[in-house]
Amino acid sequence: MFLFKSKVESTLKYCMDNKLYKKYRVNILCRTMIESIEKKIKTHKGTVLRTIPSLNIICASLPPSGIERLTELPEVKHITQDGHAFLCGSSVLGANGMAIKGKFPLSGKGIGVAVIDSGVYPHPDLLNPGSRIKKFTDIINGYRYPYDDHGHGTFISGIICGSGYNSKGMYRGVAENATLYMVKAFNSLGRAYISDILYSLELISEEAEEFNIRVICLPFELMEHNPTTVKLFSKAFERLTASGIIPVVPSGSQGCEEGSIRGLAALNSCITVGGLDTTTSNTLPYAYSSSGPVEKIEKPNIAAACVEICSLNTNTRYIPERNGIKLYPMNLDKPYATYTGTSCASAFISGVIALLFENKKDLTFRDVASLLKVSSSMVNASHWVQGAGMVDLQKLMS
Repeated sequence: MFLFKSKVESTLKYCMDNKLYKKYRVNILCRTMIESIEKKIKTHKGTVLRTIPSLNIICASLPPSGIERLTELPEVKHITQDGHAFLCGSSVLGANGMAIKGKFPLSGKGIGVAVIDSGVYPHPDLLNPGSRIKKFTDIINGYRYPYDDHGHGTFISGIICGSGYNSKGMYRGVAENATLYMVKAFNSLGRAYISDILYSLELISEEAEEFNIRVICLPFELMEHNPTTVKLFSKAFERLTASGIIPVVPSGSQGCEEGSIRGLAALNSCITVGGLDTTTSNTLPYAYSSSGPVEKIEKPNIAAACVEICSLNTNTRYIPERNGIKLYPMNLDKPYATYTGTSCASAFISGVIALLFENKKDLTFRDVASLLKVSSSMVNASHWVQGAGMVDLQKLMS
């Protein structure tokens, strides 16, 4: 019983003590011998769902009795319930929002940007001239070809590297010649399991060299603070930054009240981007953009526009294949749409970082953070909402 109490997360323990469910989706943190524990899971009427070797994690579905038996193993360090992450943004509206302005000598050519989101629709702006979608992995439904049954992932992709093909360049992405590595880990409701996201990071890390991935856009937030989950993301981010890959996350949507930043956005091993409202004559903080301070860490790092941004629309009903045969998408009646949310700001900065890597390929995480900081200017808002302020692309690219 002592081992059960010390190894099982408090929320999971509460659910089990009160016999709320017959099975639980859990993340099992292992010390060693992952293969041995996988066999034990099956013995205890469980199912192994994901294995993430770099973090020594097994995600599994188990009955309470199986979880109790696993706590007896010295190789098992901790067991926590598999939580959810949520995409940061409001519903898609009409296509009349703000375009990304400016034309720069750099375009992100040759730089890979990974995105973990709801997928990506084969939009003309991502296929012409030449496909920007270099790899698509669907860990939700297992489809082989790109699609997006929510719309968020396509919108984010357009901000990063859309060509503006359907708008004659008006609604192009900030790094229009960067390439896209998309992992669909979020379902049609905009939700994803933590284990699926960590597994996605593992996939990206393994193929980063092949696709020259230098930036990972993670346009979502964790609504609850689970110390174990945050530590796992911190370890994953540190591994990425050590390999020269920059994780970019939104500040979140908990509001501008000081100290509202939670989860990933509070980690020191990523670039956290706050949201600004530039739709009026005076730039203001986006009302729902989460705010610092975070103890001993300056967050958010910087801020970018995130209100009524215009990017790529999606046909959420499109499926890419049936009975193993590829299906081709219909033309969209409205190729563009607007979106509001701090995820838009994180996508913009992801594109900006791709431009930096095109210019100088050996930048470190500290280099990128410093360059963004010195090229930013404060707007009329609290430091805790905007960090170093809004990036001046002309200054950054000069």
